[in-house]
Amino acid sequence: MMNKNESNAPLDAITRPAREDSIPDLVGFVRNMATECGYRDDTIKDLGLATEEAAGNIIRFACRGREAEIRISCVIHDTGALYITITDTGVPFNMLLAGTFPEADDFFTPGEKPSTKIMKRAARNIEYKRNADKNILIFTVSHDPGGIRR
Repeated sequence: MMNKNESNAPLDAITRPAREDSIPDLVGFVRNMATECGYRDDTIKDLGLATEEAAGNIIRFACRGREAEIRISCVIHDTGALYITITDTGVPFNMLLAGTFPEADDFFTPGEKPSTKIMKRAARNIEYKRNADKNILIFTVSHDPGGIRR
């Protein structure tokens, strides 16, 4: 699992259209990868919910009204941590900053501000970058020593 091909691209990845009906496939992919890595059931559930939250934010705010894709890849670091990378082809959108600055509220209609609470609970570290016309969100999930190897 988590091997790379000659171009150094992860083989364990999924790409779907940035639409609501793609969310179950994206969530299922992350849950399956976490299960394969031996994470505890509660961690697997949290990662699924975090993926659902991230994908929902991407669809509503970065990809609204346009053709776009969401790609998720999973790689295990040498330390045992799981890196979940979520990439989309939407407009620039850093959901991690949405609630940080009061001025950011001007960009959202009331009740429409993106949530990141579930993601922040599920991942030890979350990083956002914008590169080559893509938004990149990386979850670092600590090694789960209490998990059961399946």
